[in-house]
Amino acid sequence: AGRTPARATLASHLLATPRVSSLLTMALSMASIKVAPAFGKSKLATRKPSSRAVRPGSVNVKALKQNASVKHDSYNEHHGPEYFKYSGIDTTPDERERRHRYYNKRTEIVNSHFPGSIGMDDWLFRVENKLSSFGFTGDNTIAQTNFCRDEITAPLKNGIHDIFGYAMDIDGLAGFTAAGLTGLGAGMSHSPTDPNGRERYVFFAMPHIAVDSSGRAGDCIRAGRAGCSHACGALIKLQPKFTELKAGGLQIRAPGTCDHMDPEYSLLEARMLSAVQPNDLPAGGLDLVQVTKLADKVIRKHMEELVRASVDPSKCDFAIITGIQIHSYGHTLDEWHPNMEYIMPSTMTVVVNGQRTDVNLVQETPAPTARQLWKLGGAGDILATPNSMPQMSSGGGGHH
Repeated sequence: AGRTPARATLASHLLATPRVSSLLTMALSMASIKVAPAFGKSKLATRKPSSRAVRPGSVNVKALKQNASVKHDSYNEHHGPEYFKYSGIDTTPDERERRHRYYNKRTEIVNSHFPGSIGMDDWLFRVENKLSSFGFTGDNTIAQTNFCRDEITAPLKNGIHDIFGYAMDIDGLAGFTAAGLTGLGAGMSHSPTDPNGRERYVFFAMPHIAVDSSGRAGDCIRAGRAGCSHACGALIKLQPKFTELKAGGLQIRAPGTCDHMDPEYSLLEARMLSAVQPNDLPAGGLDLVQVTKLADKVIRKHMEELVRASVDPSKCDFAIITGIQIHSYGHTLDEWHPNMEYIMPSTMTVVVNGQRTDVNLVQETPAPTARQLWKLGGAGDILATPNSMPQMSSGGGGHH
């Protein structure tokens, strides 16, 4: 569903205060000791003097089979590294240090290609909080999402749905919207309204890329599929065109024309190739990381043009949020490594009552704690730290 033109205020997403039981009286007797319950439970736990009590508030660590071909859940493990760092309050110092070292290394690998990247749930937490400070909330705002059509972008969409309800999808291959002014207008016409008729919209637009746990750009393992897969497929298909453009043997399609059998790809190819000068390209063309960063810039420019042409700031508040979605999945089926999602934030622009504010999301918003993200993620089983530390491969920026 969509909504109508509006201004943006970043809404607070994931910060939740943990539920704490009401004040409990502790009754002591010769037969039993009643102890305070773990967070979120309302009943007193009774233990017998002869049994060993579990420390209140502790959690169970789930030891997983270390064969990823048996335990490889690419649909239910999509969090950022901070979520996985939480290990309860009874973790030994050595295990805690090893756990943090593992997830810090995974983040270091992603940041070697995309500096400034943070976990997806960390990013969503900050986006919601910042938007809320501008008056954007889940009950007064509609989101419009412009991501790649690839199914592995779904975790990010689901996170946005958690904040704003179902979003208007204006997706296209590689994150180049195919919906145009009609699509944006439809979404804006579905927006919640204030009593005075004012509307609010948040536009999310970004390309995506896989960077596996060993740092190979473009590589990922998909659920149920043998061998290595790739993302983003449309940008990988486009990548050799920059080498052809550099060599002078490529004719760029005229603006506004497309291949009717392959309309979305032909339009994104024309936009991307028109965004560079052949003389500025390196002799070997662009690697996949460079192509993805270029796509971020081109998508951002196009989204701003669409919003400028369709939104009336006198009637609405709106925000435009861009970046790059990064899928950091395990690099092998021989050993389990958690699938994680990262975002490299690019820009965040909020317009309220005609006043524009450019936001630096990471610098201007506090980070959530690992425990907060774990709680907000459902407080499920805490996964054991993988047996081996991730090692950076020599794959570079990804040539396919």
